[in-house]
Amino acid sequence: MNLDKKHLTVVKDILRQYVPGCEVLVFGSRLTGQAKSYSDLDLALRGQKKIERKKLIELKDAFEESNLPFRVDILDWHRITESFRKTIQKDFVVLQAAA
Repeated sequence: MNLDKKHLTVVKDILRQYVPGCEVLVFGSRLTGQAKSYSDLDLALRGQKKIERKKLIELKDAFEESNLPFRVDILDWHRITESFRKTIQKDFVVLQAAA
């Protein structure tokens, strides 16, 4: 995964705080090796059910307010199409395991 260690720590800390029991997948350019330093980080939250919109907004706000020098794009597994799920499942890494 193309991510600086200190940035990875910030990402994991925010995820633990806002979605502690949720499995989080990394996909996209930061995983495939095609990322630039400014490329966003693509995350898919795969919980037992849809993540509450309020919780998603709080999580997005936490990433925006962090000191990360890139954008974090967050998707709820239960709100994306089956075809997009299949695309993600072709190449992903589990960043945070489900509780």
